Amino acid sequence: MKRLLDLYVLRELLPPFGLGLLVFTFVLLMDKIMRIVDWIVQKGLPLSDVAKIFGCLLPNFLVLTLPTALLLGVLMAFSRLQGDNELDALKACGVGLYRLLPPVFSLGVVVFALCLFLTSWAAPRSMGAFQQLVFSVAGKNLFLGLKERVFFDEFPGFVLYVEHLNPDRGELEGVFLADENFPEGAMYYLAKRGRIYGDPDAGMLTLELEQGTLHRSVADRDLYQIATFETYRVRLDAAAMLAPREERSKKVEELTLGELRDEARRRARSGQDASKYWISYHQRLALPFGSIVFCVLGIPLALVSPRAAKYTGFTLSIAVVLAYFVLLKGGSGLVRAVGVPASLGAWLPNLILGGLGVYLLWRKSEEKSFRWLEGLEDRLVELQERTVRKLFRRDR
Repeated sequence: MKRLLDLYVLRELLPPFGLGLLVFTFVLLMDKIMRIVDWIVQKGLPLSDVAKIFGCLLPNFLVLTLPTALLLGVLMAFSRLQGDNELDALKACGVGLYRLLPPVFSLGVVVFALCLFLTSWAAPRSMGAFQQLVFSVAGKNLFLGLKERVFFDEFPGFVLYVEHLNPDRGELEGVFLADENFPEGAMYYLAKRGRIYGDPDAGMLTLELEQGTLHRSVADRDLYQIATFETYRVRLDAAAMLAPREERSKKVEELTLGELRDEARRRARSGQDASKYWISYHQRLALPFGSIVFCVLGIPLALVSPRAAKYTGFTLSIAVVLAYFVLLKGGSGLVRAVGVPASLGAWLPNLILGGLGVYLLWRKSEEKSFRWLEGLEDRLVELQERTVRKLFRRDR
């Protein structure tokens, strides 16, 4: 009987959990999808590279979407059980609310373990692989990395700005190039046109500029030089751009959990500021535990106002997750501004929302009401219904 009940609750949890995982992941990927579709259609990016890019991005998004989908699953499952009076029937048979917790927390532990694996190892490794892949693709076809009227600084020592791109003919118009590789001072090039050619696989790219001027300021000699040219060639170091991840200075998001801890300790021993690394280290541990917090908080939220949880499950889950990340940012700010321990700042959302969830769950199990929360969730339903009505009127 107990096993059958656990399987029944899991069967209620898994469909909305799976649906939420697909929807939330797709929404987060939407911005990247539109950009990559543009690369495929207009610039001929191979599908194999597209698959690699999505594979590298997915672990970083799953860290966020797995707990959010779990919260949605809990909200939808328990609101349905309450709405169909199944919880009342179970209570009449002597099955209390606490008896329904094991399958919920079993799924929560699985999500916790997956998120811990992602934050501690998989996501940093995939971020490093993503950066390397983007550099490699952009080096083989620089027009993938370039954007009109956006500064491009992926080549070490160079900053490139282009007014207009013509990828089909491989031409640039309105070119500005800053070359900071000279010890006497930076060299600046302004040209009407330009084009890029060479062999990026061999580490050689050449930017050929036409009809431009060269500007150089030598501060030591109080000298400013200007020269005009019809054609000028500048060699770009593609090999440095495509350097392996191990040869580049790693960003915080590319460090594994162990590497973060070691770097934080090394900086602390040398007298450097290590707060950024300690915050990231403890957040990598606290974020997965948010899955357990969402299990505790999701059940009473679904039972306080079943109508709200049923019709605004997506909205309610997003609102809770936003509150979680606002508290997470607030904790980081307290660490930097006030000197609060990094562990406390990172675990602040879990402490606050987890404590609230335990309190609400206890109140609900004791059949005690909380009218303020019921009114808040009902107003959320009304807000969503008004928004939907306005949207449909505009469509008509």
